[in-house]
Amino acid sequence: MKIVLIWASNNWEKFWNKILKDLISKWHEVIPVNPNEEKIEWIKTHKILKTVPKNFDIINFVVPDNITLQILKKYSKLLQNKKVWIQPWAENDEVKKFLEENDFTDFIVDSCIMFNEV
Repeated sequence: MKIVLIWASNNWEKFWNKILKDLISKWHEVIPVNPNEEKIEWIKTHKILKTVPKNFDIINFVVPDNITLQILKKYSKLLQNKKVWIQPWAENDEVKKFLEENDFTDFIVDSCIMFNEV
């Protein structure tokens, strides 16, 4: 499965790096997005979501909730037909409301992707 990871990082102490490694260990193709990284591990990083190939299966948000909402609003047309997975710290009531009110039909909130079957 192709999974876009919003805000992956090279910092091995950060949780998003642990998620990246976990997904790779489960044989998923991970597409990292981080404006501050050229590569994460050995994988080319996209600076913005707009440059990510459109054939991904899941987008996983590992950012603060206010950034999650900004990205959802900015790229809602692109993401409406994708599975949107939002980590527990990346969501809030406003994010949930936006997803529900804007025709997102396949989304998971408040659940860690590492502890669920993808």
